[in-house]
Amino acid sequence: MKKFLITIVVVLIVALGSAAIWLATLDGSYDVKRSITINKPNAEVFNLVQDFNQWKTWSPWLCMEPEAEVNISGNGKKVGDTYAWTGELVGSGEMKHVKIVDGKSIDQDIVFKEPMESSSFVYWEFSNINDSTTEVTWGMKGEMPFIVRFMAEMMEPMIGMDYERGLKMMKELAEKGYVASKVEIIGIVDAEEIKYMGERTACNMDEVGDNMKNSFNKLHEYAATNNIQYNKALTVYHDFDLIKGNCDYTTAIPVKDTTGIAKPYYGDISPAIKALKIRFTGDYEHIGNAWAAGMTYSRTYKLNESKKIPPYELYLTNPMEETDSRKWVTEVYLPINE
Repeated sequence: MKKFLITIVVVLIVALGSAAIWLATLDGSYDVKRSITINKPNAEVFNLVQDFNQWKTWSPWLCMEPEAEVNISGNGKKVGDTYAWTGELVGSGEMKHVKIVDGKSIDQDIVFKEPMESSSFVYWEFSNINDSTTEVTWGMKGEMPFIVRFMAEMMEPMIGMDYERGLKMMKELAEKGYVASKVEIIGIVDAEEIKYMGERTACNMDEVGDNMKNSFNKLHEYAATNNIQYNKALTVYHDFDLIKGNCDYTTAIPVKDTTGIAKPYYGDISPAIKALKIRFTGDYEHIGNAWAAGMTYSRTYKLNESKKIPPYELYLTNPMEETDSRKWVTEVYLPINE
C-alpha cells in the first residue's frame, strides 16, 4: 500500500510539473477590440460611453439580466466614477473611468469579482468620419492568471462577440433612439416535436446573416410553388466553432410530412425533449443576446445540454407582415438531458 501511495504522489508531481511547464510556454496576454461606424456626431456617441447611466440601455451583459443590481458613483461621467454590478448571471465586478480625453478616448479599469476574479484595462477610441458620422473602437487588454493561461485564446471570440453585440445596440440606440432587443428566460419546458424541411449550410459566422436570408427566400418560393402552408420558420444549429468562426446550420420550415422532399432540401425531425427556452422580442440583428443569455444561464445552473439534439431558433413573426422589428418574436431552445 505504501509503495502504491508513493507511486500516486510521484505521478501527481510529474503531471503537475508537466502542466506548469506547458502553461509557462503559453502567452496569457490578450488584446481584443471591435469597431463600428455610427451615423451620429461625435458628442452624442461619446456621451453614451462616458455616462455610465447610459450603459444599462446598450450593455451586452445587462440585456440578459436587466434586473441585476447596478450602482454608479458620482454622476457617472468623471474620472474616478465607478459602475458596479451584481447579478445571478452577470456575476459581480466594478469598472472605473481612469482617463477621459473629450471626444477622443476613454480609459477604464475593470475588475471582475464573480464568477472568477480578474482585472483588465478597457479602452475606447472615437474617430470622426465626418460631422455626422463617428467610428467607435472598444477594446480590452489584460493577462490571464497563470493557472488559466490556456483560456487566453478564447478571449478573442468570447469578448469579441460580446463587444460586437454591445456596439450594435449602441449604434441602434444612437441612430433610432431605441434598442429592439428584449430577452426573457422562460426556463425548462417540454419542447414539442417539430418535423421540418430545410437547407443545410456551412459557412463563416460573418456570412450567416446574408446566407440565411437567401435560404429563407428560396424556401418561401419553394413552399409557394408546392402549396406548402406554414406560419413559422426555424434555424437548427448543428455546430459552431467560436475559435475558427465557423457555423453549420439548417434554415427550415415546419411540415406535416418529411417524405418526397427534393434536393437541395431535406426532411428531418427535432424530437420532443426538455429544453431551456428563451423568448426574444426584437430585431434579428440582436438575436445573439438571447443565445448569450441561454448559454450563461446553462453554465450558471450547470444544465446538462444535449450533445445529440441541436439547439434551434423558432421564428413566430413574419417580417413581411410585421415590419416593426421591435415586435418580432423568436424562441430559442437549448435541448437538455434530464
